[in-house]
Amino acid sequence: MNITERFIDFAKLPAEKKHVFFQQLWDFDQQIFPNGTIEALYQYVHNRDAAAVHVVQYFYEDKLIGQNIIPILKLQLEQQPIFVVTSRAGFLPEYRRRNRSLRSAIRVSLKHRMHYPNAPLWFVTTLMQPKIYSLFASRTKNFYPRRDRGMAKDHLNVLKMVLENKSGVEKRGTDVFTHLCDMPKVTSEQLIRLRNRHDLHHQFFMQHVPDYFSGMGLVCVCQLNLKTIVETTFNLAIGRNVN
Repeated sequence: MNITERFIDFAKLPAEKKHVFFQQLWDFDQQIFPNGTIEALYQYVHNRDAAAVHVVQYFYEDKLIGQNIIPILKLQLEQQPIFVVTSRAGFLPEYRRRNRSLRSAIRVSLKHRMHYPNAPLWFVTTLMQPKIYSLFASRTKNFYPRRDRGMAKDHLNVLKMVLENKSGVEKRGTDVFTHLCDMPKVTSEQLIRLRNRHDLHHQFFMQHVPDYFSGMGLVCVCQLNLKTIVETTFNLAIGRNVN
């Protein structure tokens, strides 16, 4: 299947084009997250701390089948500047069986890493499906929380800083936090398939977020240094998993 990608830096668009493009983002977002609100999406792409807001659109035969909105926030932690990458990705149901959003996020992060080699770069995301958590956690051991390793203090500090802007946060274990998210549109059959995998990462997610089908998500963090980016890219390329 020949899927093409289009990269747009939303923050650099002229005001008029930004308004038109935001409406396109909202129209597609509603197909994936029907319970989302236009106000929340507007705040997400117009975050005052955003140094950049990358949008990746995915097309099949000129049909928009997915989009990944990737803000890169410039924040202060212990009086030092850091960058935090977040992501809001969604695909039409019939195109959800590949790792396109992860590959695109890595590409955006690597480009940013090359422009700002000395500033710490982090990835913080909330995952709402066990198979997606398993995909991320199985590609690098530096993705937290995880079953086999405790979270380092610097990771926890970044995670807690991001959680300050989240509502309904619950602590469900040592360094394990969840909160309610916009639930993607799924069928009952798809929910059943999500439960069918039983690797260790899947089991960890299910242990802490058994109510994911109600919109609860697991908050995750990973430091995107060059070693981790290269490791993740290599493991994706050869299909190798880590425990």
